[in-house]
Amino acid sequence: MVADTDWRTGLFGLPSSWRGPFDFVLENGLRVLFAQRAKSPIVEFRFVINGGFGTDRDRRSGLAGLAMAMFSEGLLRVDNAQLGFALEELGAVLQGQLMPDAAVIRMSALNANFAEPLSICANALKHPQFNTEDFELLRANRLALIASERLNPFELALRVLPPMVYGPGHIYARPLTGSGIERDVAEITGDDLRTYYATYLTPHCGTLVVAGSGEAARLRTQLEETFGQWRAIPGAALPTPATGPIANAPSITIINRCGAAQAALTAGLRTLARNSSRAEALMVADTILGGIFTSRLNLSLRERKGWTYGVRSSLIDARLQGLWLIQTTVRTDCVAQTMAEIAGEIENLAGRRPATPEEFSRAIDYLVARIPSSYETCAQMADALAHVIIYRLPIEYPKKLANWLRGLNPDDVTETCRQILAAGSPRWMVVGETAELFDQLSTAIAGKIEVVDLYSEKLP
Repeated sequence: MVADTDWRTGLFGLPSSWRGPFDFVLENGLRVLFAQRAKSPIVEFRFVINGGFGTDRDRRSGLAGLAMAMFSEGLLRVDNAQLGFALEELGAVLQGQLMPDAAVIRMSALNANFAEPLSICANALKHPQFNTEDFELLRANRLALIASERLNPFELALRVLPPMVYGPGHIYARPLTGSGIERDVAEITGDDLRTYYATYLTPHCGTLVVAGSGEAARLRTQLEETFGQWRAIPGAALPTPATGPIANAPSITIINRCGAAQAALTAGLRTLARNSSRAEALMVADTILGGIFTSRLNLSLRERKGWTYGVRSSLIDARLQGLWLIQTTVRTDCVAQTMAEIAGEIENLAGRRPATPEEFSRAIDYLVARIPSSYETCAQMADALAHVIIYRLPIEYPKKLANWLRGLNPDDVTETCRQILAAGSPRWMVVGETAELFDQLSTAIAGKIEVVDLYSEKLP
């Protein structure tokens, strides 16, 4: 167990009410991280599973998403009752969350009676059972969800861009929504789901994060009693996901949407591992590029040129290589110019017009000022520690983030962007009228252009 630590506001920018995290391992091999907050009425649990949708087998894309949805929908059964109903009676809420590298089962419970919902949740983890009818209904709902994602341009981008950015053989070349591929989801069986649970719902494949009141020693005793008989199934081995080479994917995919009044534009760029030493510099670069209202792109495309109501950039974290997304809706006749502006500003940050001292200082102040509000509640702290586990960051990361950000300089941002661009150029997806877009893009943008109808079977 680590020594007791006080996260004081003056030193780390975090609320002083937190103590820990306490780090210990149960006798069955389950690792536990506990962040203590006195007098909290809520206890938050996160069971972090080392198996996200990047581990879905070929022809089974969407399996991990279905497995987590069974938890979110409360469809697993405990003592002949649906999990959702059993927890609802105790004031507890359970959800499943999915990422490329991990899945997280999240539970919020009242501190006054948390032992009961914890026991119910533990039974679901140790003995996941479900009715065939419930599974088939959930699978039908997931297929409907996939259909709805195709109608939202920015959700569609999360489906279309990954193979273009990473290459078809990469573990991240799957819909980043986590819902899977339609034809694969339609073929997933209850036995596939049971195999997933047998493989990934084990003490050695997960970490339990707890945030709430109580003492670490007492919590450890309770967890030993609750999870002590939980053991891995002999012979269940974790698969090794493929990381194929980057293929010669199209630079631009135009999704033909007849009658579209504007064009929805998304750019995707491969970045870095989340635990890279340059990850914080990339956060600063994203803030300067499009992460806040006063970003370079928003001031240019919205305020000065009037081509869009707004443009934002964001970072999707991953263990191997993350994704930098830039999204906007623009006038159809300005799509090529907007793409050139976005690509140009990324190149500017890579050295052509580096971040000014004013831009850099404003971005650092913005990111540091947000830190205290990111750890105010038990849910936020539990999510932060889950993030640390998923992306293999130092346990003290939340405490040191402000200092690491303050230790950067503008040259760090320039070099980080330079390395990212050296590894690959942006890939683009545009949703709009092909008749108005193709000639404009083919004459203004270099690279292969692919045109796909909105309802084509080619779309993932």
